[in-house]
Amino acid sequence: MKNSQKSIRPLLDYFNSLIPLSEEEKELVVAKFRPHLYLKRQFVLQHGNICKTFNFVVRGCLRLYKVSDDGTYHVLQFANENHWILDLTSFHKKKPALFNIDSLEDTHVLRISYDDLIDLYIKAPKFDRIFRVLLENHFMQQQERSIGQLYGRRTI
Repeated sequence: MKNSQKSIRPLLDYFNSLIPLSEEEKELVVAKFRPHLYLKRQFVLQHGNICKTFNFVVRGCLRLYKVSDDGTYHVLQFANENHWILDLTSFHKKKPALFNIDSLEDTHVLRISYDDLIDLYIKAPKFDRIFRVLLENHFMQQQERSIGQLYGRRTI
């Protein structure tokens, strides 16, 4: 295995567990995703900024949340190892983020920009399907969580 693929191995393994990748597709992943370390309590995204990356957590934990006017934290998502996190509306529409994302511990991620993600879809259509399924699954989890909150029980 090439040295550049070693640092991105968890993501390649993740994709391969969904749909096996060709060598060319693996090289695209290596070229498009960038490793990054967020220190404990560091912001990945702050409310009002534009979400510029889609983050895959290799190790650590991130949370997506909103702070209400009275200072109450409303956590919508935790992302730990092998999970994804972003403010989807901000990322795709390039609008100011409604949410914050921060690191609950030192967290290693592999991240991709919007332009690189679109380029990945074009160059390897398999990723269009992978990310569609990923986002569909996340949307279903969010709906289940919402129903659970409405009826006072946990569904995830």
